[in-house]
Amino acid sequence: MGFASIDTGASNTCIDEQLAKDLLLPVVDVGFMGSASHEKTECNIYPVQIQLTGFQILFQSPRTFGAALKDKGADVLLGRDLLSRCTLFYNGSNGEITLSI
Repeated sequence: MGFASIDTGASNTCIDEQLAKDLLLPVVDVGFMGSASHEKTECNIYPVQIQLTGFQILFQSPRTFGAALKDKGADVLLGRDLLSRCTLFYNGSNGEITLSI
């Protein structure tokens, strides 16, 4: 169990690289990821299953990029590849989000 962040600016869902190693997830591919702080960086790609605690929501994310996320306070970053299967409503004035599948 861990913490996830929603990142509508991220193309791909990511898992903390060290967490993926600790969970003994198999590397299924290698890809390149760019971000605001890094140009194309080579990353391991893992098959990941994500369940949101307290909900009957289970996501299969077969091409999840490994990245350094712990220093950002997250174990998983939910990117647009996964969010494209959902409807996300952000109510900024109330600080609330609604995520529907």
